Amino acid sequence: MTDRSSVISLLWTPSKRRVLVKLRGDADTGAKRLRESVDASDEVSGRVAGRGVKIERHPDRAGRRGAFGSVFYGVVQGDGENCRLVGHFQMHPVGRLYIAVWIVLSTVLALAFLLAGAMRATPESAAEDALPFLIPALLPFFGFALGYWQRRRSLNDETAIHNWLDGLSESRREST
Repeated sequence: MTDRSSVISLLWTPSKRRVLVKLRGDADTGAKRLRESVDASDEVSGRVAGRGVKIERHPDRAGRRGAFGSVFYGVVQGDGENCRLVGHFQMHPVGRLYIAVWIVLSTVLALAFLLAGAMRATPESAAEDALPFLIPALLPFFGFALGYWQRRRSLNDETAIHNWLDGLSESRREST
C-alpha cells in the first residue's frame, strides 16, 4: 500500500482501515457461521463464497449507497484451531471505474480544448480569449475530488460494518 496521495492510490489502494477478527472453529466452519450471520443480519448484507467475503451495509441503513459506497472484502483464514477474518474496505469496483473513466476522458477533452484554443490563437489574441478553453482543464480535478469526497462520506458505513464484525467476534467468545 502506498502512503502517497494520488489518483491511483485513491482508486485502487485499499483503505488503511484493515480488519482482523478472530472467529471460533476452523476456516470452513468459520466461513459457514459467518455466512449464516450475514444472512440473518439486518445491519449488513453481502455474500460469503467459499472462504471469500464481501460485505456492505444493508441498503436500508446505509448512509451512502450505490457504486460509491465502501465494501468490505475479506478472506477467512485458518489460524491453528481457530480462524480469523482478514480484510479491508474499498470503494465498489464500478465506482472506481466510473471515476477513472471520468478522469481519463475529461483529461482528453481538456487537451482537445487547449489544442483548439492554441490553433485559434492569433497575434492579436488576449488572455481573456483563452479563458473558455481553460475551464475544461478543471474537469479531471473534479473527478479526483468526487472520489475523495465519496470515500469520506462512506466512513460511517465502514465504521458500522467494522463494529458489526467486532460484535460478531465478541458474541462468539461469549458463547464458548
